[in-house]
Amino acid sequence: MSATIVGGSLNNPERLVQKLEKAFETWARFEVNDYFRDQFTEEKWSYPGETERKSGEIARDPRNIFDLGDLHRSGRDSFETEKTANSINASWNWDAKNSSGRGYAWYVHEGLSTNLEPRQWTDIFQQRNLFANSNVSKELRSRIRAAFK
Repeated sequence: MSATIVGGSLNNPERLVQKLEKAFETWARFEVNDYFRDQFTEEKWSYPGETERKSGEIARDPRNIFDLGDLHRSGRDSFETEKTANSINASWNWDAKNSSGRGYAWYVHEGLSTNLEPRQWTDIFQQRNLFANSNVSKELRSRIRAAFK
């Protein structure tokens, strides 16, 4: 014997939306920012040769992309969410400038100009297949489950 659901209702659906929004915003503020920190400080990126960084450190292959931290801080400090009737989005604006005054996040990310190898620290959020199997995706699902306990 099988059961058929013929009706139902949700009381106070705005409360459900509020819980989802809070879980998402908390996830973005903490787990995503932690993920970005790790991409700059813990992740090692291929980059041939040696470079003397402005900090005086000699960077060798593989290496992190933190350097003085300007690029990392420019994005982390730019976190904001935008809510519409149908969605909530989190965004970061990586707007650090190089010594000539130009933004350099794109150059580092794509391996352009003097940045010989791409260091694509944001791709996990732009490619569905990378995100779906990531720890940061698992953290989002965990935050959502916890919001409804």
